[in-house]
Amino acid sequence: MIPDEFTNANFENYQRTSQIQEDMYDLTKRYLQEYKMTTNENGEKEKTVSSHNFGLIAVFGEQRMKELPSAERAAVKQQHNNFGIGKTHLQIALAKRLIKDGFNVLVISDVTFMDELIQARMMNDEGEQLNRLLYAATNADVLIWDDIGKVKWSEAKESLYYQIINERYRKQKPIVFNSNEDRGTLAEKVGYAAASRLIGQCGKYLLEAEGTDWRLKKGAS
Repeated sequence: MIPDEFTNANFENYQRTSQIQEDMYDLTKRYLQEYKMTTNENGEKEKTVSSHNFGLIAVFGEQRMKELPSAERAAVKQQHNNFGIGKTHLQIALAKRLIKDGFNVLVISDVTFMDELIQARMMNDEGEQLNRLLYAATNADVLIWDDIGKVKWSEAKESLYYQIINERYRKQKPIVFNSNEDRGTLAEKVGYAAASRLIGQCGKYLLEAEGTDWRLKKGAS
């Protein structure tokens, strides 16, 4: 499900007003080239899906920022801001292009999806709803995971993170993700085993990004 505020997001209307936005844009377009839809001699469609994950994460994570003394947070956030720099816009643009090309893409938002999984675990339906959600997340050609690590940590959620990430790692199915956490704090949020697989599968497609908050800048203009 594409978040309402990104319904019109595409590569053409992505604003590149800083070097980090140029870098994110270029990396996303290079990643897109790893996907191919071809027709074989029998007229059947054949998909080539990237074996890499693709991540846009923070240099200095939100969790780390929250642990700072309150007097220091504003200055550190200004120096290491990761919010509103265009991560989700680019990855939704990528999702739309892949869907248009014929790939099965699932877009999830971390807080909403993890809450759905936890609620499904508590339902008295012999695990039917939970299995349905997990099947969709582990079998889509591409899983777009927006703001991964945003939800408050719990042992149950860490287990679910691992279940999804490990299953996709085992099947070599890619996860495209963004996070306001850094390498260390993301591992604390999703679990070290899950983070090792998630980040390790990125290879050259992991970018630590920070810059001006476009939403605040837009609001001030």
